[in-house]
Amino acid sequence: MAEWQVEHRADGTWRLTRPDGTPRTAHAVTGPDDAVWVHLEGEVLRVPAETEARARSHAHGHATLEAPMPAQVTAVLVQPGDDVAAGTTLLLLEAMKMELPLKAPTAGRVEAIHCAPGDRVAPGRPLVDLVDGEAVT
Repeated sequence: MAEWQVEHRADGTWRLTRPDGTPRTAHAVTGPDDAVWVHLEGEVLRVPAETEARARSHAHGHATLEAPMPAQVTAVLVQPGDDVAAGTTLLLLEAMKMELPLKAPTAGRVEAIHCAPGDRVAPGRPLVDLVDGEAVT
């Protein structure tokens, strides 16, 4: 069985090429389990992968949480410098009339917030930077 070819582009989109050579552009976001969630032609695909940049980020005890889909920021619940536990809701997004909580994947400290309530965000846009709890001194 032939496989799709996957290429991550600098603009945050993914170029997926079907086995027959037909290219498609998709929006994707890397989840806390390092799998890439891709929205393509009305389907959501899970692609296990870890980009080199994400690997470097984790190696240094930092994580950047990104918008998983086009959405509007409805609330920012933390501030830079806040210590958070794994699973703490950091901000709320609204997309397709659904509320989407963005949660801390690990315990750590909020390093930076890159959005504000009312902002419209595109998939893959950095929203919150965290320093892993083990990297906080």
